[in-house]
Amino acid sequence: MEYLTINQLRGLAQQTQSPSVSIFLPTHRTGRNTEQDPIRFKNLLRETERQLLNRGMGPRAVEDLLQPAQTLLDDPSFWWHQHDGLAVFIASGDFHYYPLPFRVEELLVIARSYYVNPVLPLFTNNGHYYVLAISQDEVRLFEGTRHSVGQIDLPEAMPKSLDEVSQSDDPEKQLQSHSAGGRDAMFHGHGPGDEEPKVEVEQYLNMVDAGLKEIFREQQAPLILAGVDYLLPMYHKVSEYAHIMQEGITGSPEHLHPEELQVQAWSIVEPYFRQEMEKVIQQYHQLADTEKATDSIEEIVVAAFYGRVDKLILATDDQVWGIFNSESGKVVHYQEGQSEEDDLALVDFAAMKTLQNGGTIYALSQGEMPTNSPMVAVFRY
Repeated sequence: MEYLTINQLRGLAQQTQSPSVSIFLPTHRTGRNTEQDPIRFKNLLRETERQLLNRGMGPRAVEDLLQPAQTLLDDPSFWWHQHDGLAVFIASGDFHYYPLPFRVEELLVIARSYYVNPVLPLFTNNGHYYVLAISQDEVRLFEGTRHSVGQIDLPEAMPKSLDEVSQSDDPEKQLQSHSAGGRDAMFHGHGPGDEEPKVEVEQYLNMVDAGLKEIFREQQAPLILAGVDYLLPMYHKVSEYAHIMQEGITGSPEHLHPEELQVQAWSIVEPYFRQEMEKVIQQYHQLADTEKATDSIEEIVVAAFYGRVDKLILATDDQVWGIFNSESGKVVHYQEGQSEEDDLALVDFAAMKTLQNGGTIYALSQGEMPTNSPMVAVFRY
């Protein structure tokens, strides 16, 4: 399965066919609960069908709309390879599903555009990070949040071990480099040939870094390295990713479970996130009495639409529904479900427009927000 990227999120934001169906489901990696996941998804599809029929959509149109999602129910292997959550987006001629590395609440939203609030933690700057566990025998990449971690499938062309790089070298040279004490000896001798294995490992690390470029494209999330002490500075040296944390997880990572990596990684990034969040909140308070910051939902929605939002802090457990008229620049509030045709999640809308225009979003609970509003923003101008 594909992981949701920032470019794909922007594509979801541009889908404006009504009705747009967004389904979120907590899933399970292993155990007996995996058998319940397709059953719960089937129930959500039935509820989707019921709501669409009640809105006046014809039975044949509903069947056609939901057919791509129905096919997932007939694919056992799909449910055997789940992560912690699943996001499904359905509109006429448009269908996407993405595994999530964190749990989400079971949720169905039918509106004029896709509802993406539950996946925004993947793209905020205060809780989303990567862990690269690398050794000469194995490469694993994880995507983490404050509460969970999920492993990411690596590009097929990327080397997964030093052996895959060495196989392209002279077999006789490879035999010589491994015959005098194994790989650990490669970095503890001081003979004239010591530079050759070092260059080989740097080549391996460089190829790994190059293979990860597509995953890290347009990302600003911190990356924590996990590996033995000599590999970490070597990776820092060859990597082109600008957001590698200086502190890493030292020691052999091969026997560490994902949950163990998550605990150690969070202890590294949590102070960083807290400090960055405090800076943004302080900046908001300093500018709150000026035209460069506000907690007005109406002002933020309009400013996000026109690309003025530099930093947006939003509550992921709150939502405001309404109508935004791009021609008049007016926002009208109402309660969810009041309108069947023009439902728009205004927090979602502001977040998506902010991301599309190069701004940064931060996610908090409503209780952690600097004001009672579900959104506060700092403007570019």
